[in-house]
Amino acid sequence: MKVPEEGIGKRTTDKNDPHRLLVQRILATNDFIRSPQLSKFLLYICNATFEDPGRNLSEQHIGVAVFGREPDYDSAADTIVRSHALRLRRRLEQYFQRAGRQEPIHLLIPKGGYAPVFLPASKRHADSDAEASLGLELDRDGTAAINFSPQEVHSLADAKVASPEHKFPIPPEVPEEPQTLIKEAQRGNSKERASLNRHIAAVVWRYRALTAVLTLLCIGMTVAFGLHMRLHIPLKRHHLLWGRLFTDDQPTQIVLGDSGLVLFHAFARRYLSLQDYLNDDVSKQMPYIEHIEPKFALFLLHRRYTSVVDATALSRLMRLPEAIPERTLVHYSRDMHLNDFKSGNSIMIGAEEAVPWVELFETHMDFSFSIENPDRHASFLNRRPHPGELTEYSSTAPRTSAKAYSVIAFLPNLSATGNVLILEGLSMIGTEAAVDLVCDDDRLIPILDRIRKRDRSLPYFEILLESDTLGDSAGPARVIAVHLHD
Repeated sequence: MKVPEEGIGKRTTDKNDPHRLLVQRILATNDFIRSPQLSKFLLYICNATFEDPGRNLSEQHIGVAVFGREPDYDSAADTIVRSHALRLRRRLEQYFQRAGRQEPIHLLIPKGGYAPVFLPASKRHADSDAEASLGLELDRDGTAAINFSPQEVHSLADAKVASPEHKFPIPPEVPEEPQTLIKEAQRGNSKERASLNRHIAAVVWRYRALTAVLTLLCIGMTVAFGLHMRLHIPLKRHHLLWGRLFTDDQPTQIVLGDSGLVLFHAFARRYLSLQDYLNDDVSKQMPYIEHIEPKFALFLLHRRYTSVVDATALSRLMRLPEAIPERTLVHYSRDMHLNDFKSGNSIMIGAEEAVPWVELFETHMDFSFSIENPDRHASFLNRRPHPGELTEYSSTAPRTSAKAYSVIAFLPNLSATGNVLILEGLSMIGTEAAVDLVCDDDRLIPILDRIRKRDRSLPYFEILLESDTLGDSAGPARVIAVHLHD
């Protein structure tokens, strides 16, 4: 079979075309069968190239055609195309290193674009061998730098100067055999012997100094290499909760609360439903606004504010080993869409008054955020109280006035293909207490271990927490109720 030299130069419709057959073989592997979105991405850009080789495959167009985004969506804020392109390039590399290592044609997606390129395997291997055979690389300033492998670094660290097998080069002025000078000193007079002894001492001192410098250099290179590996190779751990929320096959969306909406609720003393929030219909709340200009209330409603608690929570979540930035997306509550909760994983920070999307999941929750009575503060209603539990938890009662309540809910997404974590409190203090607990493995892991199933997997659950308020902060949260879902 004749292999095309490079790329696709004209439109091709032949089903037996080697490029099309290669794409079919790639999509038939387990890595792509388990990743429908990556398969759809690859098939779309290849078919577009086959049908129109000169077509410009833009990020905006791919986001609409492949990932169902709106035609006017902001690709600078929504990086779903770029993150999936990075994963697709890695899967293709894995295919040609493993199952497709005998393929005569290789498929690449060069960085900076999304159009596929087909190269003969021989040409690509020749380019790789040429790069690997280069022993020296030039730094930015034009100087040569030696690239040591890990084995070479350890070899240098274990080197012994006295060993013939690991002998470092000695400067020309340093004699390689100091014993020769010793013999000459024994044959000469005392004055010559003293001079030779001084010379021998200087030679030995320089010899030892050179050995010490080389040893320190080897140690420094070993330490630097270790730090580099630690910073650039992600740590793998099997966390019960975060391993379910940050996965390799689908992105994770972190949703920040809408503080402008919270301020509007405080003035209107009436709460927006999710439908009114999406339709921007606040007419039902306007008659209740008192002591403030209605236009100012609307101004607050449309500001893109979020709380310090949400910002701090985002920072802590992004530092988790599982939260790989390239597949972790951050969204403001107002920018979310219903379809975003039907696929992938989501983490929502804040209760329904700040993140109205929580309303989608409250029908399946035992602890619901109650905003039915605007004349008092919100509360958590216990729809399925267990023995010893209350039907309502609020901070307005005299005995609970110094308490903060919060809920941690781990639930399936709307299509049961991913997971959702809700961290909500009756106030920012309560939300902060929930974030503190889930980010503290010393307190979280024992709780999760107690609710594991028999097969050691983690069930869906809700945890009700109580905390003591300490000024504007919350003390350590106490678990007062745990409800499991089948």
